[in-house]
Amino acid sequence: MKNKFLALTAFVSAVLGGAILSAPASAQIAQGSGPTSTINVTVSVPEILYLRTITTANVAITPGDLVGTSGAAGLTAVSGSTPPVYIGSGTSSGATVDSTSPFSVGATPVTKTITGAYVVFSNSPTGTYQVAITPSTFTESGGNSLAVTVGASDVSNAAITAEGLSSATAKDIVLDIPLSATAPAGSYTGTLAVEAFRPN
Repeated sequence: MKNKFLALTAFVSAVLGGAILSAPASAQIAQGSGPTSTINVTVSVPEILYLRTITTANVAITPGDLVGTSGAAGLTAVSGSTPPVYIGSGTSSGATVDSTSPFSVGATPVTKTITGAYVVFSNSPTGTYQVAITPSTFTESGGNSLAVTVGASDVSNAAITAEGLSSATAKDIVLDIPLSATAPAGSYTGTLAVEAFRPN
């Protein structure tokens, strides 16, 4: 019986082995030799133009901005005054008072800079953007006004290099403030409309 079982086992093994050996091998299709097709894909990256500004700015004109070449020595700030008040006095040599003003007002505008006033994040397709800054009329409580303008570097036809969306450099705004010799002291308030844009 044992011999018959061993013989049967050998027979089955021989049959199966022969079947495996006689089975045809599958042909391999290597990468690069198979069928191919092309898909056209368009990736659309949106343009971003993001403007951030400060909300308020305090621009102070100091006595130094108003003093002429002859100077006005002895000006002293009065404590607690808003807007600031300065007082001073001087003398003239001889018996006749010198009526020449030590102050220089009205010849040229007083230039003041608002540091870090705005920043623009942009991935402009042209590589640049522009900024327009439009000041309103600045007035004080008595109805007096100042025709403030922005400096030449802030005009809207000046192209600014776009720095991307990760980081950007804060920009200053330069104000030209015309003062007449008779302009009353006071707090003059107004607005600056800042617009970022990208022309074609």
